[in-house]
Amino acid sequence: MPDAAPTVAAILTAHAEGVMAGLSFRSLLDAVAVARNDGLDVEVLVVLDNPTGATRDAFAEAAQHGATVAEVSYADQGKVRNHAVGLVSADLVAFLDGDDLWSENWLVDAYRMCAGSADGDRVIGHPELNWFFENQQNLYFLPDQTDPAFDPALLRIANPWDALCLAPRAAYVEHPFAARAVADGYAYEDWHWMLETYLAGYVHRVVPETIHFKRRREGSQYVQARARSVLTRPSELLDFAWWQERDRHL
Repeated sequence: MPDAAPTVAAILTAHAEGVMAGLSFRSLLDAVAVARNDGLDVEVLVVLDNPTGATRDAFAEAAQHGATVAEVSYADQGKVRNHAVGLVSADLVAFLDGDDLWSENWLVDAYRMCAGSADGDRVIGHPELNWFFENQQNLYFLPDQTDPAFDPALLRIANPWDALCLAPRAAYVEHPFAARAVADGYAYEDWHWMLETYLAGYVHRVVPETIHFKRRREGSQYVQARARSVLTRPSELLDFAWWQERDRHL
């Protein structure tokens, strides 16, 4: 009989983070160790997109820690994530950016919540708290879609979640990230992905007592997109007709 697929894939993507990427990788390995101690089978993948020499060096010993390293040339975070999903076989996938950090309990607690949810394999887990550091220092508590106070109309004007979540691999296969096209006026591929998964019936839940530490730096793709006043790609959820139809059935 063939070996069973791993339970969770922990994927780190990096390009020009240099030494910081090594710290992020250590954070990922710590979370993987906690998950494995709890009995989860976790596969680890690092995908480098047009990496700088310092970033590549940060993963020189990654294989010794049980990680597979792949290198691509997309210059597009969404395309990198789509490619990464095709390289893993686990049913659940968790992404980490090369300059961000997880709390050690992230993988195991996110898995427990998703696996134990009444919504079955349609749950996408998010941390309870994003802790921003460097050029932006603040805290953001993410909303839970099942909270009675949550208004889905928020999705029309802002993205309350982000791509550093634990989600079924099927969600990425069915709804790949759209290509970034800032010159054409489009970005925020993670926001678009949230819209499409919400429409498809996936349920975005918060994992209690988990934190993602997210670096905000000058010149990041997010900062550049905001500076150019770009939009997310069109989605049915952004159309007033969708809301009118929904309200008729409430």
